[in-house]
Amino acid sequence: MIFSQDEIKRRQYEIQEKAIRDYNSTILYNRQEGLKEGLKEGLKKGAEDKAIEIALKMLENGSDVNFIADVTGLSIEKINEIKK
Repeated sequence: MIFSQDEIKRRQYEIQEKAIRDYNSTILYNRQEGLKEGLKEGLKKGAEDKAIEIALKMLENGSDVNFIADVTGLSIEKINEIKK
């Protein structure tokens, strides 16, 4: 009761509570952005791994490097690197 009647203390409390809410909101936002970025990188890595896997199978079957590059989207240099 006394606390709520003291204008300065009540204002300090409100400022502190706002700072805590702002901090929690910032942490949540940054976490969500980090998860989005991580998911995006993970999907990109997964797609590249799959392309490499397909390229390996195509190399085993004697496919032409240019054809493999066309099908997988990998560079010829990357395919030649995989070949070694």
